[in-house]
Amino acid sequence: MKKTLLIAFFLLSTISIFAQRQNRFERIKALKTAYITDKVNLSSQEAEKFWPVYNEFEKELHQLKVVKRREIQQKLIDKGGIDTLSDVDAKKIKNEIAQLRAAIFNKEQEKYSKLEKVLSSKKILKLYGAEESFKKELMRLLKEQHGKRF
Repeated sequence: MKKTLLIAFFLLSTISIFAQRQNRFERIKALKTAYITDKVNLSSQEAEKFWPVYNEFEKELHQLKVVKRREIQQKLIDKGGIDTLSDVDAKKIKNEIAQLRAAIFNKEQEKYSKLEKVLSSKKILKLYGAEESFKKELMRLLKEQHGKRF
């Protein structure tokens, strides 16, 4: 309980730093690392094996989720938006989105498959929950900070 309160305090205190916009991604990554370590209850030996695997997959997933998604969004912008797309262009972009979603799903499956070699099934279940609860908590805090502009 104390760890959870400490992490919550840590999250709240660093949100004010987010306004500076410098190294935002690195700060969020550090918060996520602390949050997951606590929620999954990783031992030092588990953490030593877990984090290199997890971080490598997170880089690959970031590439898919952010970079590739931006490329698709830019194509839409370059074409003048959804309403101005031809049916052929709309179909191409729809297929790209479907392929991107499938690639993300496959990468997630690969990540958890590799993590099975490092963590028990119980800890992997805790990891699922920790990732989701971290996202929800981060969004809640960002909404509070930015006056629910999201």
